[in-house]
Amino acid sequence: MVEREKLIRAMEYCTGDIVPVDENDECLGDVCPFKEGGYESGDCQENMIRAALALLREQEPRVLTVEEIRSGAVEVAWIEDADKAEVIPGIWFRLSNKGGDEAVDIHIRDGFVGARLEVYGKLWRCWSARPTEEQRKAAKWDWDET
Repeated sequence: MVEREKLIRAMEYCTGDIVPVDENDECLGDVCPFKEGGYESGDCQENMIRAALALLREQEPRVLTVEEIRSGAVEVAWIEDADKAEVIPGIWFRLSNKGGDEAVDIHIRDGFVGARLEVYGKLWRCWSARPTEEQRKAAKWDWDET
């Protein structure tokens, strides 16, 4: 995972917002996080760009794992039902063990819905961000053999 704050700080150094650059736009900030380890001027900028690209890729919509849901670390997601052709925003309410079934109660636009974790990936799934139709079609369900 890319350290967002480290990347922001490096970009502030390179743009001169924190540490001024000389007349050739050369970085004068020896405290740039991407200069750690003795990076040369060109190397630190390349490493910063690679880190920015990795951070952007982390933010692309992806299907969450059942472990992420179980951990409670995700509070807002896009909920997809295998039988419906849409995704809707949902907010986690609580994890419960009603009748021995591990489930999650989710607040959605129409109220609350309970979803059993044992059928996650088969009947329903969650996305980290709103996926495009192409992304939804490309992501396989646990029952999908194609």
